[in-house]
Amino acid sequence: MALFGFGKKKEDTTPCCGGGGEIKATCACGGQCGISDVEKARFIVLGACCQKSTDTFANVKKAVAELGLADEVLNIGDDAQIAGYGVMQTPALVIDSKVVSYGKLIKVEEAKKLIEKAGV
Repeated sequence: MALFGFGKKKEDTTPCCGGGGEIKATCACGGQCGISDVEKARFIVLGACCQKSTDTFANVKKAVAELGLADEVLNIGDDAQIAGYGVMQTPALVIDSKVVSYGKLIKVEEAKKLIEKAGV
């Protein structure tokens, strides 16, 4: 029992996936934002609710576009799905079901190098 409302958590109603359908993700909050078939996804950014993760997602999308690839980039923020990849720190980049980077912001040029190194 909270005295005078202290100790009660405020419910956060802001969408952690960016809303507007721009970022496709499964949020840590449990909301669905139009995620596609994860098993068929070639590029996945893990982490959706912090600035580093959203910046990494945008940078990977830009790198994929600049490399002329038509593949969709997914963003997953669900803790259980992230743990399924063995990742303990986000943001992380998964290419062809293999984690290639985790725990740091990935810039556009670095994303391009990781994609090329993965043989895509």
